[in-house]
Amino acid sequence: MGQAGTMGIGALELWGAVFCLIAAFLIDRGKTVEHRENVQLGYMLLINTAILVFDMFAITYNGEPGRVSRVVLRLANFGLYFTLYVLEIYFIYYLRAVVQNNGGKFSKVFIYCGYAIMTFSIVTLIFDQYKHVIYFFDMDNFYHRGVMYGLALIPVFSCFALILVITVYYRNYITKLQKAALLIYLSFPVFSAIFMVASGEVSSLINIGITVSLIMMYMFYEIEKNQRMLKQAEEIIKQEQINKEFKNTMLWTQIQPHFIYNNLNVIQFLCRKDPELASEAVTHLSAYLRTYIDAYDKDMCIPIEEEMDIIKHYLYMQKLRYGDKLSVSMEIGEHSFSVPPLAIESLVENAVRHGVAQKVEGGKVSIRIYENVDEYLAEVVDNGVGFDSEELKIEDGKNHVGLKNTDSRLKFMIDGYLEVKSKVGEGCRAIVHVPKRKKDEVSDS
Repeated sequence: MGQAGTMGIGALELWGAVFCLIAAFLIDRGKTVEHRENVQLGYMLLINTAILVFDMFAITYNGEPGRVSRVVLRLANFGLYFTLYVLEIYFIYYLRAVVQNNGGKFSKVFIYCGYAIMTFSIVTLIFDQYKHVIYFFDMDNFYHRGVMYGLALIPVFSCFALILVITVYYRNYITKLQKAALLIYLSFPVFSAIFMVASGEVSSLINIGITVSLIMMYMFYEIEKNQRMLKQAEEIIKQEQINKEFKNTMLWTQIQPHFIYNNLNVIQFLCRKDPELASEAVTHLSAYLRTYIDAYDKDMCIPIEEEMDIIKHYLYMQKLRYGDKLSVSMEIGEHSFSVPPLAIESLVENAVRHGVAQKVEGGKVSIRIYENVDEYLAEVVDNGVGFDSEELKIEDGKNHVGLKNTDSRLKFMIDGYLEVKSKVGEGCRAIVHVPKRKKDEVSDS
């Protein structure tokens, strides 16, 4: 290849190295599982930057006389092949992150295959530094392929074949954009390598092919990131509307005139019969109104203790009103989590007003706060009139709006959900599921 062609390839590799280096530092590296894919892509871009830098030195000093040039050539070519082989295993890790992020379970067999290919590659490369069967330099410091140059390409094509197998095997766990990126990654270097072997051109072609593939993968990453940001923005707008509807619903259904009127009537009666109890009732009512309105104004989660305080004030007033018709039991076994404001209170209010209060003989409301391996749970059970929980699946916006809004707020604010089981005449069981902090977050190390 002439000097102009060498300079052209060198310029391409320089621009490719600069782009890969910048892209590697622009990628969002979070600490959660969802960011592992980004982390691996960032490492691949950094490794490819090193590949291109080594190749630029190899091209620049090829044929340059002198002892220093020979040392630089040997180091540059060794570094070129070494980083190219290391890139293989990082691509396997990238595929594992893609599959796991999309809900799949990645087989360790593929990881072991990747390590086997990389180990074979590096051992062969080290062996060749003494035998010079893959490549060598003549007395004038010109690079030449050895008689067994194919040994250097076997691991590369084996890795590409492994990537293709993984892509096909886990096709259901890879998005369309990711599949396109992977196919591009496979096609460009493979065609470059075939052309390089057939034409006898310099090995830089395969490096340029890999660079083009990684640049395309980074572009697809940016497209997906923008799509996620757009989706998140739409969800935020939707959630703001849900919160608004929830607040309007709660303010209207809970703090409405008849609620205050009924409780004032109870207090008025107690003023004549039991002034001390009436004073205590006023304290609870005012505390309830104050804590309720404070929670109503918050758009972030509150500790479960604060939520339970609101519930206790509410139930105290309802017990005064309904007397023996309302039985309440509480079992609070866990305090170390938070919930959206009024999420559980709204379920208690629903159990009292629409459950046991509708029965002539009254009923019981049970509240239980506990945990399992993966979740914190808040369970509200009543033996009131109940309803058909299948009605919650109807999307006309009229059936059980409060329960649907509570479920939506749980999903949006804490990635939780509301489970409701109810039958007509058999009461209702509502469970708030609050996921614990993920234990498989990426560590700081």
